[in-house]
Amino acid sequence: MFKGMDNPEKIKSIKGLSDVVMEEATEFNQEDYEQLTLRVREPKHKDRQIYLMFNPVSKANWVYKYFFELTQPDTVIYQSNYKDNRFIDARTKANIERFKLTNPAWYRIYALGEFATLDKLIYPNYEKRRLDPNSKELKELPDLFGLDFGYVNDPSAFIRLKVDEANKTIYFIEEFTKVGLLNNQIADAIKSMGYEKELITADAAEKKSIDELIREGIRRVKPAKKGPDSIIQGIQFLQQFKFVVDDRCFKLIEELENYTWIKDKKTSEYINKPVDMFNHILDAVRYAVEPINGQAAPKFKTYNISL
Repeated sequence: MFKGMDNPEKIKSIKGLSDVVMEEATEFNQEDYEQLTLRVREPKHKDRQIYLMFNPVSKANWVYKYFFELTQPDTVIYQSNYKDNRFIDARTKANIERFKLTNPAWYRIYALGEFATLDKLIYPNYEKRRLDPNSKELKELPDLFGLDFGYVNDPSAFIRLKVDEANKTIYFIEEFTKVGLLNNQIADAIKSMGYEKELITADAAEKKSIDELIREGIRRVKPAKKGPDSIIQGIQFLQQFKFVVDDRCFKLIEELENYTWIKDKKTSEYINKPVDMFNHILDAVRYAVEPINGQAAPKFKTYNISL
């Protein structure tokens, strides 16, 4: 039987199912899936199953959040890629591998079967490697620290980075993120990392939290300056730099690979506004670089020309 899920009423009368296949499962939503679990209930079938088939897309998709972020009982995940397909000839394989250079996001999704985004990334390029902050390369560079507050749904995010302004390079040294932290717990985390005496720039919207951190001994924390265009200005400032990320900064890497511009649904054009997801550490990064960011708005010169 073949049914569409554009109207869930279509499946409510179906009985006696042993198996359901959800083709292109990422095009469904979680409610669709849960409706289908209620249909697979025929007692005479002992091994009832639902198969979800899909090419991985963004980690913002419900499939990733439901099956990969959470541990679901009685669930098995099979991942395959083009290398497992014995029917692909050498020429087709070469064409697929060419996407490594021409379209890396497409290659990761459709060739390697990894979660990635096809939308326009805000920071599309970065280098990932192990960094030693005491190395000759980094030791003399200044440290900058940023903090973004979170609690129930969003994590609190703390970042340490070093900036080489002469060579327009930012080195991301260390991160800390966790959901559900009270301000005293954030203070304890900063102390345990050894940064309680450092100048830390934090989210200005959380003035009460900043005051509590100061009472907890993080005395040099200060609010970031926020203006009507501070997010875009901060992004544009950071885009001038090359990013080099320590390979242990897992959450930062995840955000870099998923932080995108908003796409207008009517025109399919990207607008100059970021999606408010995968941006907690990257917000902390914007705060961290504030001491070297002139916060300048675009300036225009006018000339009087006489003919």
